[in-house]
Amino acid sequence: MKSKAAIGTHPIHPMLVPLPIGAFFLALIADILHASNHDPFWYRFAYFAIEVGIVTALLAAVFGAVEYFGVRMSAKGARVATWHGLINVTVVLMYAVSWWLRRHDGALGTPRFTPAMAIAVLAFAMLGVSGWLGGNLAYRHKVGVVENADPEASKIGMGESAS
Repeated sequence: MKSKAAIGTHPIHPMLVPLPIGAFFLALIADILHASNHDPFWYRFAYFAIEVGIVTALLAAVFGAVEYFGVRMSAKGARVATWHGLINVTVVLMYAVSWWLRRHDGALGTPRFTPAMAIAVLAFAMLGVSGWLGGNLAYRHKVGVVENADPEASKIGMGESAS
């Protein structure tokens, strides 16, 4: 079930996903800091991090879609991939709502900050679930994996001793 969008044998989608995850994590930290000290710097930092996260998530989604529609998967793998994709779309939409609530400093120093942050926190938790499903796709369902590229690793993976 080799990747259809890869550099060499390494799929591009898993290379890109750390970018939005990292950006959304930084937004979470900045939101916590802003909530604790009300410094506008952290508010604006979170806003920018969410922008970066949305843009890079959309880029990763393009390559994820290539995999989803181009790689042959088991029925169970396809169900996991469908949930992974649906959760990710929901996460990006939630971050877009949080971003929209914050734009033009609209939630800075107002009660609007609480729902903007709550949406982002929930989205980040959902991102963790989706990431687990993505790992499940690669490690359990072998989506995007070049099978038997390393005979010694294949033997170990099958429970046989590598001698």
